[in-house]
This record gives sequence, C-alpha cells and structure tokens, in this order.
Amino acid sequence: MIWSGSRNSPRKEIDVLVRSTHLQTLVDGLVETTDWEISENYGKTTRNGTHIQDAWLKATFSDPQFEYIRLWPEELCHLSIDCHKIEVSDVYIRDSVLLEEEYYRDPCRRFGPPLLRYFEERNLRLLLPIQARAKIMRRDIPIFIPTIEDHLNALLDQGREQIRTNLDNGGAPEWQVRNFIRYLFLGWKPARDWILSTKVRERNRELMAERIDKYRRKPLLKPVHTGTELKVLSYMPWENPIRPESQHLAEGGRESTDMQN
Repeated sequence: MIWSGSRNSPRKEIDVLVRSTHLQTLVDGLVETTDWEISENYGKTTRNGTHIQDAWLKATFSDPQFEYIRLWPEELCHLSIDCHKIEVSDVYIRDSVLLEEEYYRDPCRRFGPPLLRYFEERNLRLLLPIQARAKIMRRDIPIFIPTIEDHLNALLDQGREQIRTNLDNGGAPEWQVRNFIRYLFLGWKPARDWILSTKVRERNRELMAERIDKYRRKPLLKPVHTGTELKVLSYMPWENPIRPESQHLAEGGRESTDMQN
C-alpha cells in the first residue's frame, strides 16, 4: 500500500500473490535455495483460519529486509494474478507515494497523499541504497502491484467473506480498508461519492459506505491568538480555505460546488 499513498509500512513479511496450482512448486524452489525455510505465521493476527492453504517462509540468512515471505493463493486473497497491475520500482521505499493520481481528489492541492512527481520535481530519493536490500530484492526483476481499484475490492471481498464465515484469513482486510479511507481522504464527501460510484463494485458498495461512514478522522489543530487569549481551532483538511491563486482550480475542478461549501 506504500505505492498507493498509505503510510502504513510493511510488517515483517512481504506478500506475494500466486496461483494455487503453483504454490507448492514455489515453496519447494525457495526452500532449495537454502535462504528460506518453511515456517509458521509469526503472530495471532496473521493466522489463517480458513480452509484455503497459504505458505509462510522465513529467511535463514542474516539481516533480511523482510523476515518472512507469505505466499497468498488467489482464492484466499480474492484477487487474480491477471488483475489490472502497475509496475513499481521496488517492494520497499523511503516514503509512501501515490502513483494513481486520479485518487488525489482535491484539485486545489490543500490535502492529499504525496504524489510521485512531488519527489521527482525535488530530486528526492525514494529507493533505498542497493546495499541495504535483502538478497531476494533485485531491481532487474519486474515487480507488479494491483491497482487501487482491484486491491480495494479484493479487501472488501475478504471482509465480506470473513463476516459470512467468521474465519480470519490473517491479512487484516478491515485495517487495510481503513488505511485506504484515511490516506486517500475518503471521508470527504466528493471523494466518498466518487470512489463509491466509479471504483467500488456493486457487491461491495454497501460495506464500503458503512466503513467510510464509520471512520472518524482526527481533526487538525491550529492555535489562534485573540488578544491575550490563545484558542485552538479544530478543522478537517477540506475546511482549509482555498488560496486566491488556486481559486481557478476550484472553479474548474471536478467537485467545485462541494468544495465551496
């Protein structure tokens, strides 16, 4: 999710989507390298309680970037390898960044996740030095991630399945959906309406709407001096006034009417 604007960093593992028919072959191949050994999940929150088998491998070499690899079958992830994908430079970067700019909904740039061009225009490095990377990470190997639309709908499908079966897949779909809501600012009504109508599939709209409406963003705080008193104002990011130089963006923006309210 770090390529989707979310600031939640990866945990101890790297998640890899695989076809179920390839799962055992991949496990055997990685174990044969002697760099990885078959392992159990490392904690209660990552335990897969469903009937669909996944696989955990633990690094046997020193100082790995990720301690575990988790192989996710398509059926468990509710996501196809043939889904819409985006190629990324690495599995880990210094900061989160949003590649799909259409999810940056405020045309006046008052709030939103960091965009890739922000780093490019300022010559800020996103990739870690090659020396700091694990043996499995090589920049000559293509790395693909699902689009936000496909990833979000897969998480919602996982959530609905967990509600139906009361079985946890160990992937924390509720937490991940909440991070999308938080970092893409989906609590802002124009963004909420847009994503529900254009990106969330019909089977998931009710659940996604419930999750957005349930989420409570912490307001921003601003100290204001009034004479001898100091007051603290609380406000949401979209309540920031539009700067005069950005007014034309609001008037020509996709949600100009809502932004003025």
